[in-house]
Amino acid sequence: MAKHNSPFKDNNILRTQISVFLSDYGAVFNQQAKRTSAFFELAVYNDIVKFYEANGYIVSVENIKKKTGDFTYALSPNAKPEKCSYFLATKQYKKKPSISFEVRHNLRIQSAHSQDIFMSPDYAVVNQGAIKSVRLARYYNAKADYAYVEADSIQTFAEAKHYQPSPELILNFVGLVNEILPSCLEGTHPTSAPKHLGPSLFISGTGNPHTKAIGQSLLGRYSINTFQGMFAYPSQAYSAKNQSNLCKLGSR
Repeated sequence: MAKHNSPFKDNNILRTQISVFLSDYGAVFNQQAKRTSAFFELAVYNDIVKFYEANGYIVSVENIKKKTGDFTYALSPNAKPEKCSYFLATKQYKKKPSISFEVRHNLRIQSAHSQDIFMSPDYAVVNQGAIKSVRLARYYNAKADYAYVEADSIQTFAEAKHYQPSPELILNFVGLVNEILPSCLEGTHPTSAPKHLGPSLFISGTGNPHTKAIGQSLLGRYSINTFQGMFAYPSQAYSAKNQSNLCKLGSR
């Protein structure tokens, strides 16, 4: 896997990469962001889309602005899904119906353990059309819709952290997996088609032998991925050469 020059402090490099990626789908990137962490979060979203392309899905851009072609990332967990763009990943089969999933950014999802607990991981891959909107007294005083996806409609999720890896940062991710997809810790996750990227933690910093050993240990114990050094090695999730090293849920 080729090492790239690190754009750790150069937001212009990240902005250009995002713009080029969206242009391939006829979309335009015009949103404003000032922090490198925000650009990194958007870049990782695109990497997840590339994973699905690399694994035989047909991906298409959805809900862009009709006149300008602007792609609207969900820059906050409070962003309304109906106002945000997303990618649709469709798996086609010769002898059975195709199936599609929404690759979403900052979407509120339900805990696998409690219907009253919600969280917003940076990315979630959910069943097509699974987003629900309700009005509850405990959220916005029932004056606005509360959008979320039920636990059984979640296929996988991921987080992006613009930090140098630490043992605590990596190990804390296991707690989030337990809340959203405990089957990936218990070994009871789906093993039949279609294929998804296992729950993943993307970290911008390269880390050290200790943090890398922790990542390998978690990969051996659970169905999760920890990607370290994303700025130095940006193609880890979608590189053809690295696919055999990834944890994937389901099969072809």
